[in-house]
Amino acid sequence: MKAWNRNKYAAGFLIPYFSLFAVFVVAPIVYGFFISLHKWYILSPHPTFVGFANYRAALKDDLFRIALLRTGYFVLMVVPIGNALSLLLAVSLNQGYRGTTIYKVCYYLPVLTSVSVVAIVWRWLLSSEFGIVNYYLRLLGLRSINWLSDTKTAMPSIALLSIWWGAGGNMLVYLAGLKNIPRELLEAAEIDGASPGQRFRSVTIPLLRPTILFCLVMSVIASSQVFGQTYILTGGGPYYSTLTVILYMYQQGFGLYQLGYGAAVGYLLFAVVLVFTLLQFKLLPFRRL
Repeated sequence: MKAWNRNKYAAGFLIPYFSLFAVFVVAPIVYGFFISLHKWYILSPHPTFVGFANYRAALKDDLFRIALLRTGYFVLMVVPIGNALSLLLAVSLNQGYRGTTIYKVCYYLPVLTSVSVVAIVWRWLLSSEFGIVNYYLRLLGLRSINWLSDTKTAMPSIALLSIWWGAGGNMLVYLAGLKNIPRELLEAAEIDGASPGQRFRSVTIPLLRPTILFCLVMSVIASSQVFGQTYILTGGGPYYSTLTVILYMYQQGFGLYQLGYGAAVGYLLFAVVLVFTLLQFKLLPFRRL
């Protein structure tokens, strides 16, 4: 009876959370799927049920395929480089040197900054006319580069912005994982004659596997939803070289007012990300200690 009363009280405390979760998470997901099954012009009060026609149309849409490929290209740049940089920063800050708190704050500050602010600052930095990057290139006798207007450099420039912007978040996660590694194991490896590189490869990385998997999965999910950077910096151009799936969904849903088609694009992206997330859990060697 006492256990039942404790469970009852615990359930009472959880009710407010699950109520808010149902209203603000579950309901929008269900309603979004409902919208994706309709031909719904935003100015029309009467949507037409079309089943999975929007999904079939999206799969045949050349622009959707382009957006999917561009998103994949972005993910392939941001996830490995960003996680490697975050891990490097975490390992450096875990050495116990003086002043590391200041560096932690400096590295984490970009994460707290709005993507709109970050994108506007980088647009100024990369401007072909008065950007500070091209200014220093000209001082070195090099020609200016149209970072955001060239199909070859636009997406890498946005990827570089995203890596810099998000490195601090994963850095803290990796740092927390490093703090949980018993120092006795590292000291024992050092006594056995292991070099710093060998200790990192044979002790740190194996014990950090769950943290690495978590950061990789979350990075894939986050980078596949890139929107603000491309919307502000390039608008999907030049020549669709930075058109991502979320930006395309926005253009269809709120630019062309095709809510049903835009919702279908979003759920197709969800399916792709879900498949790749499950593959990471299945294939990556980091899932088990």
